Amino acid sequence: MYRKLKTFLETDTYFYSAIIILVAVISFFLGQWSATEQAPVYTPTSITISPPTAIPTTTVASASEAVDGQYVASKNGSKYHLLWCPGAKQMKEENKIFFASEDAAQAAGYTPAANCKGL
Repeated sequence: MYRKLKTFLETDTYFYSAIIILVAVISFFLGQWSATEQAPVYTPTSITISPPTAIPTTTVASASEAVDGQYVASKNGSKYHLLWCPGAKQMKEENKIFFASEDAAQAAGYTPAANCKGL
């Protein structure tokens, strides 16, 4: 019996084939077992679906259109920006001053920011 086992193990193709098949079968059954034993089965008794609420639409003004509060400057700075410009986004909220138009910002002594497109 020992010699038969030894000759079987010496032949690499049979040995490795048997190992691969054994691992595949064990993996399959472990996967099946874990899916049926651990996964909770959820069966809803009642589902209520509410209709979607209306989302208000907003329009984005172009750079040439004047909207109340569209222009912003810093209390500590000398330039004014459009709200979506990088300089406006970096300002602290407590330092922001809003202007209704470019003329109002210029009348307050501010000049347009060079890195803000549309000014």
